[in-house]
Amino acid sequence: MSVPQGSLFWFRTDLRLHEQIGLHAAQNQAGPLLCVYFVEPESPNIGPLSFPRQGPFRRRFIEQSLADLKSQLQVLGQELYVLEGSPSKTIPELMLRFGLKTCRMEHSKAPFEKREENALRLELKALGLDCETYASHPLIAPDQLPFELNRLPDVFTAFRHKVEAEFPEIQLLGSPGALPSLPAGAEALVSSPRQGHVLSDSAGFQGGESAGLAHLSAYFEGNRASAYKETRNGLQGDHYSTRFSPWLAQGNLSPRKIWAELKLYEARVAANESTYWIGFELLWRDYFYYAMQKYGSLFFALGGIRQRPPEHQSDLSRFEAWRLGKTGQPFIDACMKELHQTGFLSNRGRQNASSYLVHGLKLDWCWGAAWFENRLIDYDPCSNYGNWAYVAGVGNDPRPNRVFNPERQAEMYDPDKAYQQAWSQVCILE
Repeated sequence: MSVPQGSLFWFRTDLRLHEQIGLHAAQNQAGPLLCVYFVEPESPNIGPLSFPRQGPFRRRFIEQSLADLKSQLQVLGQELYVLEGSPSKTIPELMLRFGLKTCRMEHSKAPFEKREENALRLELKALGLDCETYASHPLIAPDQLPFELNRLPDVFTAFRHKVEAEFPEIQLLGSPGALPSLPAGAEALVSSPRQGHVLSDSAGFQGGESAGLAHLSAYFEGNRASAYKETRNGLQGDHYSTRFSPWLAQGNLSPRKIWAELKLYEARVAANESTYWIGFELLWRDYFYYAMQKYGSLFFALGGIRQRPPEHQSDLSRFEAWRLGKTGQPFIDACMKELHQTGFLSNRGRQNASSYLVHGLKLDWCWGAAWFENRLIDYDPCSNYGNWAYVAGVGNDPRPNRVFNPERQAEMYDPDKAYQQAWSQVCILE
């Protein structure tokens, strides 16, 4: 019997070639390489909410991302196999079938994915096979943090000060120039068909590394970065936000690549408070990632990391009115209609919508987080649930009652009511 060699690379929410530690490791290995992706099953949310965890906008974005990744791998003589089934069962079977020694993959972010990862590790260990994971999500790698994970501050400002005082050097790997060949017989594998989704609007996002890199380049070609802090609370159009989040969420863009482009822009044009704020937002993203690593399933609990459940009601009719933009509050309804119809919502809109559900309607914040999980193109478990718990007063926030007044917010950020009027004639039918 031949000695296993070569590897299987499991793409997860890291659908790109650049800044892929595992693929760079595969370049120097002996033996072939098999690249796979597993389709997320269409499972509903737990509890009284029947809508699926992954909605149509994100599903289409992922389909586009997979098509782009497949095309790029083929240029390098490789292939992407899109599969269904349990990774912890299928991956060992594939590795035995093709005589592969090592499974490489992105390190799990959330508890459910960690359970899958741990089950896979046990299966591979029992077979004498190896498993290697890499932190593809954060800007700052785990071994670059200036403290142990269990000493992560419970407030972002303290985290930011510690990290900025000892900020590590961010080095880029780039994209692999070549990859090992496919294992013999791999052409017999059949990818699962991906169903196309016809949607009226998806906020203008095209999934895939190619589209993400093109957007990144275009953003820093102009001077938008120099005014980001002044525009970031906008509600309409394509230019108030960096709009990096969908490509970050699916790993089409690495935060390290964005950081490098930001530093090049600052050297070429200017460094100011706005360019600092772009980096500041990347640090917030890292903070929620590491907070989830520290607290695990508490991120999804009603009482959050503070284990103090807020007072709330379980009124499905009021929740449905919020979800479908039928509360009668014009600013909140506009936000919820945009989210429902496009899969995207501004940061200002998200803060107001979540505050209204939690503090205005006194409903379970986990219901709101679950609806955002379904609808958002840029859904990321760490940032989504971290931000919702933050607003609900059970997360990483030193202030117990972070309440937004929607009338006052509309006066400040939509003074001519253009945003509210744009969505006032839209009626959600479900």
